[in-house]
Amino acid sequence: IDTIGVFLVLLYVFVSASAGVYNEWLYKHVGKDDSIHTCNIRLYLMGCAVNMSAHLSNDASLQGLYGLTDGYNRYCWALIATYALMGLLLAQVMKFFDSIVKLFISGSSMYVSAVLSWAIFGYTPTRNFMAGIALVTLAMVSYNFERIVKVKPQEKSQ
Repeated sequence: IDTIGVFLVLLYVFVSASAGVYNEWLYKHVGKDDSIHTCNIRLYLMGCAVNMSAHLSNDASLQGLYGLTDGYNRYCWALIATYALMGLLLAQVMKFFDSIVKLFISGSSMYVSAVLSWAIFGYTPTRNFMAGIALVTLAMVSYNFERIVKVKPQEKSQ
């Protein structure tokens, strides 16, 4: 294990967690009275501006804009549509629930991916994948343990 690799993983975890908390704060506090679409426009305008500036930094002329979608086929457009719909769904989750629910939804997608990969492609999950599924299942059960098993409060003896 390389030291720089560990540092980069920890940096990724910190940035990702901070972004999740910041997005939740934006949806619930700054845009609590706004529609989901207004909040999304506010959030994604900044991302589009940063990505466009990064794209144009490679080719500062207007020629860089003309080839922006060269090579896109129907699968690429389907992927773009899928991510757009997923963004709308996650915006709903972040507005009305919290980051933990979003993480559990992402973790639950492992189950759907495993079943669809097996059914469509005949993929057999590896041991590491099954260990990941077991960890996600354990996390979900332990987080929701009180709802799954109705724990009765102990009566005080007199």
